[in-house]
Amino acid sequence: METSSKKDLTYAMTPLKILAWPVGTWPLQKYNVASFLRSTTAVFVLLLTLALLNTEAYLDGTDAEKNLDSVVLVSCSILAVWKVTQFRVRREGLVSNFQSAVKDYKELDSEEKRTIMRRHAYMSRVAGASVILFAYFSATLIAIVPMFAPGEKETTLNANGTKAKNVNYPVPSEYTLQALHVPDKLFLMVFSLEYLMMLFISNGNLGSDAVFFGITFHLCGQAEILKLEFTKIVNDNENSARRLDALTTRHRHLLKLSKQLNDTISSILVMQVLSSCLLICTTGFQLILSLNAKNFVMEVKTFIVVGTLLTQLFAYSYVGNYLKDQMEGIGYSAYCCRWYDLPNRLSKDIVFILMRSHNPVHLKAGNFFVVNMETYMNINCLLGSTRCSAYNIGIEGCVQV
Repeated sequence: METSSKKDLTYAMTPLKILAWPVGTWPLQKYNVASFLRSTTAVFVLLLTLALLNTEAYLDGTDAEKNLDSVVLVSCSILAVWKVTQFRVRREGLVSNFQSAVKDYKELDSEEKRTIMRRHAYMSRVAGASVILFAYFSATLIAIVPMFAPGEKETTLNANGTKAKNVNYPVPSEYTLQALHVPDKLFLMVFSLEYLMMLFISNGNLGSDAVFFGITFHLCGQAEILKLEFTKIVNDNENSARRLDALTTRHRHLLKLSKQLNDTISSILVMQVLSSCLLICTTGFQLILSLNAKNFVMEVKTFIVVGTLLTQLFAYSYVGNYLKDQMEGIGYSAYCCRWYDLPNRLSKDIVFILMRSHNPVHLKAGNFFVVNMETYMNINCLLGSTRCSAYNIGIEGCVQV
């Protein structure tokens, strides 16, 4: 069982470490100079991306397509900086949860519990892979598709009056690079650096999400194990008092861990929900314009952006809903156990567990906006009506023209 526990711990934690360690937010690391330098480097690259995008918008504010791309990348970069900073500064909740997870794997004592933890580790992998791989795939497509787009390249006048072709880069930066007199022969190096910037944005933004999803699914697995323990509480009447006290203590511990996670993610979720809604509306309008102009490249890019944002919101909503259901299920399992066979002084303690479970555990944005599947559907309905209104306005404008 000890060997299996080590394998399960490696299975659950290795993907999360791969995503969090390069940006210095891995909760189980030593918070020393090396980890600080990794975080600083990641934030510096993201801030450099923001500076590049804002400079490009200042030098060329006439290209609506490029400016909309810049808005998307700026929003994602700000989110990435915020998440890396928050996971680094407000790390107590994540550290406590990850340390508790390591302890849970070390104390694993039955195959039934191992199956539950393994299943939730698999769910963590699926959720993390869904968001991060989709982000990497989107970054790659956004970088490559414009290079193979049909049509003539735009030309600009150099300082000496000669014409030069504009080059498509992953990040809008043509005028900035021309102002810095970067030669065209360095295209491959600049392209690689900007593609690396987009990967940093993906890792800082959705990679941080994957780490949070992983530890939240582990917490849900521990809640399911606790429900299993409540069903066995009366099998040994001699130790029922001791076992009930231990289970009650474990319940309080899980509630404390969930509160710490909520405190860590609360401020992040505010910016996440707000920016995602604004970007979905913006890219939805962008999609309408690209459909009217029959711009295939822009259609592909907007579908990618909208798909990524909706996937990210769905992942947060599903995790929040699943956490709520698992925590509420603890009270139901306590009610369904054979409490009527317990001594009166112990059966009354079940009431306190039921009372505590009536206060649901939610993921909240700013401690006021609940993030679950219901709110996800409400957001989709609201955004859908907004896009329909924008589409009707666009159609009316085309008819008038």
